[in-house]
Amino acid sequence: MHVCYNFFRVTTPFLVLHEVETMSKRTHKEALQTKQAILKAAERVFVSKGFVKTSLSDIALEANVTRGAIYWHFENKNELLAALIEDELIKLNNEAGLSTDTEHHYNDPLGKLKQWALQHFTEESASFLSSSLCSIFHSILFSDVDQEARDKLNDIVQGRNILVQDLLRQAVACKQLPYDMDIEVAASYISAILGGLLSHIYQNICSEPIAYYRKIIEVTFKHLGNIKKNSSIVWPEAKNRSYLTI
Repeated sequence: MHVCYNFFRVTTPFLVLHEVETMSKRTHKEALQTKQAILKAAERVFVSKGFVKTSLSDIALEANVTRGAIYWHFENKNELLAALIEDELIKLNNEAGLSTDTEHHYNDPLGKLKQWALQHFTEESASFLSSSLCSIFHSILFSDVDQEARDKLNDIVQGRNILVQDLLRQAVACKQLPYDMDIEVAASYISAILGGLLSHIYQNICSEPIAYYRKIIEVTFKHLGNIKKNSSIVWPEAKNRSYLTI
């Protein structure tokens, strides 16, 4: 009896700790499932009712959750929309190339940046450009319908521009680009090229194959080193401009 008592006295804390860890993992998993259900429901409601006319109550009803569950994960519907866009970028593997992990990119930061730019022009990206979610993204980013939502999406665009600048600085440090390169203008130049080409695809201006756009990106990066400081090229307020990039 004494042995059994000691056994349970010793093992019980471990059993309790194991149960708590299991419950914690299960709770975390359930929270992620709820978050994904909310995101999917939000996308459906945004598409059917439009972003402006959609309320959190509409999304809660569609997701079969309470408004409190939504507030646990998102502050408002603007954050919901931003999360939807970010999720789509992850699916397209379009964020990996913008990692600023110096050790990971040290040998070829310019190559990583070019690969990220090329990733905009795949069949998967073209499919996203024709999606209802992209239409919502475009309508908010280039209109004054909802300024707060527009600012939220602009934060995503500007955040990516900062990451592009970071990789360009790494490329200069690795002597892949000239030391006197104008980093800010070069980053805006890349964004403008991407935005213009993506708009062509989005608006169906021309029906060129994906390879056509990828070739333009190759040419862009080939001449990127020509953008230098104190040149005659002047882009007023370039860093504050928004471009349709994915």
